Amino acid sequence: MEHLERNASLLPFLAVSAAVSAALCLRLHAAGAAALGLFLLLFLAAYLALWLLLILALLLLSIGAPDAPQMRRRPFFVWLVGHVEGMMLAAARVRIHATGLEKLPAGRFLLVCNHRSNFDPIVLGWTLRNCDLAFVAKPVLLSAPVMGAILRKANYLAIDREDNRAALKSILTAAALIRNDVSSVGIFPEGTRNTGAELLPLRTGAFKIAQRANAPIAIAALRGSDQVRRRAPWRHTDIHLELCTVLPAAQVAEMNTFEIGEEVRKCITSAVC
Repeated sequence: MEHLERNASLLPFLAVSAAVSAALCLRLHAAGAAALGLFLLLFLAAYLALWLLLILALLLLSIGAPDAPQMRRRPFFVWLVGHVEGMMLAAARVRIHATGLEKLPAGRFLLVCNHRSNFDPIVLGWTLRNCDLAFVAKPVLLSAPVMGAILRKANYLAIDREDNRAALKSILTAAALIRNDVSSVGIFPEGTRNTGAELLPLRTGAFKIAQRANAPIAIAALRGSDQVRRRAPWRHTDIHLELCTVLPAAQVAEMNTFEIGEEVRKCITSAVC
């Protein structure tokens, strides 16, 4: 069953900006066309000021961020990341059409998905914001100022695919997050953004996360996220997210990573073609 994700993340900003602008217009006794022009100018100023305040708040919250994910739940930072993701999607005028979410397992899981855009983890994180989903990402993302520190506090973790020892450590850490009921984990097994028509070769080591955590694998497919960069913010972008299937933990344990990769490739290919 498909449903359109309702995103009201920007409504508080818009409401506060409108209220402040209206109050100032009344105080200045503006009337007629001048009042409308003044209201629009004040509204824009208030809206931008609220974004600057948000950035300042994130800067303060990023202080003292750990270098590695902590083996404990941090609900506030999980909520904060989800809320910022929702605001970014609303500002970019993204509409998410999700199907198959009823298949999500009740407990922790590994989410794997194709990778078309930098917006992919934002789309998945927002849509699955009730799942405490932490992503395995490139080190450059988690070393970014401010937001990288916030993501680390929400238990996102980096994986260096060029360093086998470091990659194995990240896999073990991700498995521990699931096994210890800290968070579910999302990863893009293609390893990088794909601009072609077919899936890139899958990095099958990603599936060891689920095997070591004795967890199910939720297979998702995204269509349309590569259009955001060209359309936002002037035009809407419709992104389709389909949760194709879930491989139960018992089935994952019986398969090798190559077999899991073939199942993932088949499910995603059938969903995006």
